[in-house]
Amino acid sequence: MGQKILMTDDNNTEDNNTEDNNIERTGHRMRVTYIGHSGFLLEWEHCYWLFDYYQGVLPDLDGEKQIIVFCSHSHGDHFNPAVFALAQAYPHVSYVFSSQVKPSCRKLSKNVKGIHLSEKQVREVCASTSEKMGKGSMLFPVPEVLFLPSRTDTEVMDGHGDLLKIHTLQSTDCGCGFFITYKGKTVYHAGDLHWWFWPGEPELDNKQMTGNYKKEMEYLEGKTIDYVFTPLDGRQEEAYGLGMDYLLHHAQVRHAFPMHFWKDYTVADRFLKEYELPAHTMFYKIGQEGQSWEFPEA
Repeated sequence: MGQKILMTDDNNTEDNNTEDNNIERTGHRMRVTYIGHSGFLLEWEHCYWLFDYYQGVLPDLDGEKQIIVFCSHSHGDHFNPAVFALAQAYPHVSYVFSSQVKPSCRKLSKNVKGIHLSEKQVREVCASTSEKMGKGSMLFPVPEVLFLPSRTDTEVMDGHGDLLKIHTLQSTDCGCGFFITYKGKTVYHAGDLHWWFWPGEPELDNKQMTGNYKKEMEYLEGKTIDYVFTPLDGRQEEAYGLGMDYLLHHAQVRHAFPMHFWKDYTVADRFLKEYELPAHTMFYKIGQEGQSWEFPEA
């Protein structure tokens, strides 16, 4: 059997894991925080990355750092216009969205008065900085967004002189997935790029889905990926683990985080019982929103 590493407590660190027990706690440590559903916040030394915010409470952020907000597509469980409030709360915020989200943003921007957000929405996204933004509902403009088509490459600065090299993959559902190379590390956030095999659906549809998923995974084939965030959706019944398992056995994944499990935290236990992990992969069980882990950045 492959090595199974289960991380369930808050503020766990990579130092607890067998392969890195001897790493000294020196230098900056990158923090991964689970916000909810498919939303994750990655904090690096000089920037934050926020992926697919849908709902949940963000922590207070360091206003001196660049905040880069990613959105894979416009589905309501991956795109929440409340993220635009960040541009009013913090001085260095940029947005990198799939081009599929552009029509949704265009509709929002047609409202010349701005995006109407409740006080609760602003408080959840902007944390303590929301206290300076007034009470009651608020209006926010749609800021400038970098829209990326699928299967394209681009570069974005982190605010400190280092580049994020971004490749977008074509989703099997809607929008894109993000593969990012940054300071020697690689990160893959799938969005809704997944093996959406649904029991009971027409055989031809599932066959086509299988082909589409495997075709898109060819880009990741054999690549070393330090951090993977990909769906593990129990609604797919017996097919729930196909996408995660395929990815883990076709790329060299170091750290795998499940997402898109609709608050069914038991699905991770089921996966670990029913599937074999590669020996080089650490799988992180998520137990609650706001849970975080730390890793050496260098």
